[in-house]
Amino acid sequence: MESVLGWFFGQSKPIESEPFTTPTYQDVRTVRALLKTLQLPTELVLSILDLAQYWPTHEFKTTPNARITAAARGGQSASATLCLNASIFNNPTVDDLQSRDEKPKIKSIEFDLVSRDQGWTSENTTGSYSTSSWVEVSILRNVSGDARGFSFPDNQRSSPQDYQNTISDQGWSFVKRPETALQGPQDDEGDFAWYLQGNRVAAGRADYRVVWSVDGNQGDEGAGTGERFLDELKEGDAILVWARAKWPGWQCIVESAKITVRYGF
Repeated sequence: MESVLGWFFGQSKPIESEPFTTPTYQDVRTVRALLKTLQLPTELVLSILDLAQYWPTHEFKTTPNARITAAARGGQSASATLCLNASIFNNPTVDDLQSRDEKPKIKSIEFDLVSRDQGWTSENTTGSYSTSSWVEVSILRNVSGDARGFSFPDNQRSSPQDYQNTISDQGWSFVKRPETALQGPQDDEGDFAWYLQGNRVAAGRADYRVVWSVDGNQGDEGAGTGERFLDELKEGDAILVWARAKWPGWQCIVESAKITVRYGF
């Protein structure tokens, strides 16, 4: 970034820069102030920052070495296990922005997963993404108008819809995804989560990266598109990542999950 700024400000030689690191809010403020010295309109300054994706971020991670498993057993045909609860509008990065009277807007959410299924199948689907083992994401919203906390039941449930019945009594609700959003194995489960990533059948442990942004989505085969996910987010929301499995014998094993949220203004 320093060499680019050097070019902007007419320095004859590029400045040797250090490897790129995620910018802090203070970094963004500094670059924004420098660009304004060029007498550029505020809208153009913000567009430059957006094109460079020069945004402050906040990360949420699962506990190291904490393997999360969803397995359809005990008479249930499906299973949902909470992997990660991310307070995307209540964290130090957002607090810093708001303390300066900024109005943070989520530009992108990146999901990095390490997961797998049970490692075998009796169906002719090995190596494909025709799976009953996947990861999905819900939006959690306080609909009661106060700041009451909530607690999830300790016992495993079959889907987010089952959890919805519990949290609604505590003044919370899951936001429903659009009917047109990819469903796959989520059919008939109440539309309370977006499909994030399927596990490749009987293929072992794999790294997955999915990005949902204001400019579209990124992901390899088996990834969800996040249709209107960012549009649905409101201040105060949290996002929940679920390990999911459907039908006896199927498992979803999440070894790690990380969410990186990038904020614009």
